[in-house]
Amino acid sequence: MMSLPSKTIEPKHGGDLHSFSELFQVKEAGVLDFSSNINPLGISESARRVYLESADELKRYPDPHAREFCRELTRHFPVRYENLLAGNGSIALLNLAIEALAPKRALLVEPCFVEYRRLLELEGVKVRSLKLKASESFRFNLSRIYGALEGMDLLILGQPNNPTGTGLARHELLDLLESARRAGVFVIVDEAFVDWHPELSVSDEVKEDGVFLVLRSLTKFFGLAGIRAGFAIGPSPWIAAMKARQETWSFNRIAQKISVAVLQDRAFQEKSRQWFSQETVWFYHQLKSFQFLNVYPSLANFFLIQFKQSNAPFWVRFLAREGICVRGAEDFPGLDHSFFRIAVRWRHENERLIRTFEQWKQKIGIPADLPAAP
Repeated sequence: MMSLPSKTIEPKHGGDLHSFSELFQVKEAGVLDFSSNINPLGISESARRVYLESADELKRYPDPHAREFCRELTRHFPVRYENLLAGNGSIALLNLAIEALAPKRALLVEPCFVEYRRLLELEGVKVRSLKLKASESFRFNLSRIYGALEGMDLLILGQPNNPTGTGLARHELLDLLESARRAGVFVIVDEAFVDWHPELSVSDEVKEDGVFLVLRSLTKFFGLAGIRAGFAIGPSPWIAAMKARQETWSFNRIAQKISVAVLQDRAFQEKSRQWFSQETVWFYHQLKSFQFLNVYPSLANFFLIQFKQSNAPFWVRFLAREGICVRGAEDFPGLDHSFFRIAVRWRHENERLIRTFEQWKQKIGIPADLPAAP
């Protein structure tokens, strides 16, 4: 008799407003979502135009090789067509990479994106965890990572990392990649948030005989969470191995066309980075003014925050009654219920969250310990 697979825990992600509205009995349409790290500028006008003009193409199959999109990528990155694979978001590509590499032992620097561990464990990979320290503001400690590489087959690293927002300087990451090569460890660098700091990317360092792969997403920076779009840059043998495992027509036709359009839209990219450079600095200093919070510096469009009083679930409920959704971080290895993550949004929305913190401060009076969650 065939046995049923063991039950796996469904990962939690930001942006799940349907579950939030059901849990807290609030109308989904009225929720202010700080849990999802999507560019608040939304989609560009070029993406909107392509989407509206593409209705008649729904009856046509997508190009199974996403040729137009991949050729466009070669105009933006110093890579050959053979070094590229487009897909239905970076998670799908990460899954393909793990299947192709078939590692036995993998190193994760945690807390990190929860999908890394989930996908590794589904493939039966033994995961070693190296914990980042709050006392070090969750900065990557290169010497500790070097020491943990021995005996590993694979390292997956977020650059910048989710949910901490920390990252390595480009030269530090290149040194780490070289150390991993000498140790016989393949590296997957997840650059889902690097568009906010493109100077940190190592996508231009991918070599044909190299031992690392870069994953990129169009979800966050370009506001395309609803269509799922991403790509991988890597040595052609590994790209070919991933492609052989990819479902046919896995990257839909409209997503391909929109992805080409946003890559070409330099004005939108510049406008987004200008907003980011101004708003994140202002928001960070506003949040730091609350003495009952630890606010950790971030290279991405979100902040990891800790309640010093250690009872963040009560705060999450308080926010929910105000129609505000944040991402509780207790399911990230190395964090607990005192941590949560918030995205950076438009100024008036960020000001609303700051006012809510002020209301909380007045309501609770900043006691030594917060009351228990109801």
